[in-house]
Amino acid sequence: MSHEFNTLELARIYETQGYFQDAFEMYQALATETGTEDGQEMVPEINAGLNRMESAMQNQADPPENDLEPLTGPMPEKRIEYLLEQWLIALVLEKRLKIFKQVKSRF
Repeated sequence: MSHEFNTLELARIYETQGYFQDAFEMYQALATETGTEDGQEMVPEINAGLNRMESAMQNQADPPENDLEPLTGPMPEKRIEYLLEQWLIALVLEKRLKIFKQVKSRF
């Protein structure tokens, strides 16, 4: 997985879509990048995400014996489409927020 775009929003999307390993790697990358003031505010959420992903990956590796139902959900291609759509939405919202902050700082 490319860590070119490390955002908390993308890590959450990976998590909700069941890509626990990718989400875990994204949270790890974010944890190493939190040296800025803004990053320090995200540290508790990043740590919580790391803990959730460790637990989810452990549960995935050791499925309960009585759980015989097949995994349900969209095909991986549909998941990727959805992830891409959500990522693009997050990028647009992030850009709008930056513009809003710039305009707000002028007043």
